[in-house]
Amino acid sequence: MNTRAINMQKRRDRILTEARRVIAEHGYDALNTRDLAKAAGVTAPTLYNLIGNKDQILVALFLEAVERVEERLTPFENARPLDMAEAIVVQSAELFAGDENYYKAAIIAGDRMGRNPVQTQAADLINARSSEMAAKACRAAQAEGLLRGNISASAMGEQMYVCYRVPFRDWAFGLVDLDEFARIALRGFYMCLASDAVDTFRQQLLTKLQKLNEASFQKAG
Repeated sequence: MNTRAINMQKRRDRILTEARRVIAEHGYDALNTRDLAKAAGVTAPTLYNLIGNKDQILVALFLEAVERVEERLTPFENARPLDMAEAIVVQSAELFAGDENYYKAAIIAGDRMGRNPVQTQAADLINARSSEMAAKACRAAQAEGLLRGNISASAMGEQMYVCYRVPFRDWAFGLVDLDEFARIALRGFYMCLASDAVDTFRQQLLTKLQKLNEASFQKAG
């Protein structure tokens, strides 16, 4: 990477860092590209050239969040398949816990955004990359003979992402806390995997499900 490219990346990083701060402290509606450019030490035209308009900044932040989860999953690439799958939920929950206000505000803003072609393309990319995280764990489970292979790893990964995305949005809107988000998402993961698991692996998953339910019952009590 040459000096010009490095400087462009530094400016882009400053813009996104400042955008995260504004969203966390004041919400997405308070984000103003002119003020954002000034705070990041760049001109407004530079901001547009490096990232784009306000909605494109939010898309960039979403993609950055996916990359951060992917980075956290790197140490689990050679782990046991079930550990790989569980890490998706556990590691992302830990990431969100570090800045709950920002992530909640960003998700709510994304939910309100219009579905123009740029945002639709970005959403498809985010969904695909998120589903692929789970699909990797499924392929590893198939390779180890834990899954029968009657359901493709990609299809199972997509369904596991659905099981993740629903409680994730519930958390963003304040309907559940992070612990409950993780519990619901893990329950969905276990049930998806159990649908194609060999007997020994299914029993392991059922035991995991029982422990989740017991923990939920104790918390409610």
